[in-house]
Amino acid sequence: MNAIFKCALAVVALSGAMTASADDKGCLYVIGGATSYGWNLDDAQALLSTDENPSVFSGTIYLKGGTDNTFKFMENPEWGGTEYGVAVDAASTVVSGDFTLASGSLDNGYKQASVAADGNYLIVVDTESLEASITLSDYQATEIKYCELYLVGNATPGGWNIADATPLRQVAGSPYEYKSDVALVAMENESAASFKIATALRGASSWDAKYFMFRDVEDAGKVSTDATDDRQWSVPEDGNYTVCVNTVANTISIVKSTGSTTSVDAVVTPLDGPADGYYDLHGCKVDRPANGVFIEVRGTEVRKVILK
Repeated sequence: MNAIFKCALAVVALSGAMTASADDKGCLYVIGGATSYGWNLDDAQALLSTDENPSVFSGTIYLKGGTDNTFKFMENPEWGGTEYGVAVDAASTVVSGDFTLASGSLDNGYKQASVAADGNYLIVVDTESLEASITLSDYQATEIKYCELYLVGNATPGGWNIADATPLRQVAGSPYEYKSDVALVAMENESAASFKIATALRGASSWDAKYFMFRDVEDAGKVSTDATDDRQWSVPEDGNYTVCVNTVANTISIVKSTGSTTSVDAVVTPLDGPADGYYDLHGCKVDRPANGVFIEVRGTEVRKVILK
């Protein structure tokens, strides 16, 4: 792997901490029999790029192994566009580690790729240098279905336009968590604004409920695929919020930013009464916080505390 690609990979690995906007959603779709959704373009997941590296795309997703289970990359989830696969002169189409890409269309100009064994794979693709890396993820406890999630609604910068949905990016090291810092509004045209979560952009454009996550009927801190009543989330006031979704625990945290993450508002030892919840400095909920700096939520009050 050359030095430029190593640098790009390092930056992409940190992308989970970056602020999201509707404008930084560069997508490279993964499609093929090796994926859980096969050749269904509506369900296709996309690797994401950032403004800093618009030609470098990354994400973790579950792939089935074996040469009969192949996949490729597509710039758009429509047949006939620019596609990427293994270079035609490659000694093998079974990829592991670094390999060279080739571009083409409709399976011409490249070969479809495969991996040797089932598992969650971290994929990094540079469409400018035509270099790629596919490695087994450190996390294998559950199958990773989504490379990203998207916030859609009039509380978000992109409104109800699916094409402008705001991405929640995978957290490095825990690819079942998706988070971003997002500017959210409480009201639009004197009515409460809200949002829900899309799981696949092309499919979500049909507004079919199977492509969305909703607020749990009993717990706003939980996500659900039950579309009854089209339950959505709202925020009490305008501001920048860290939104974090955990698809293993089926939880969501929506924590308003409080400014610098280095200052501490209070030292609490022991806890001075029950709090509504604790979150790490990335905005992800922590069930049993101890020995560190956390965000504490008590009603409408949010503060940083040191727990010992």
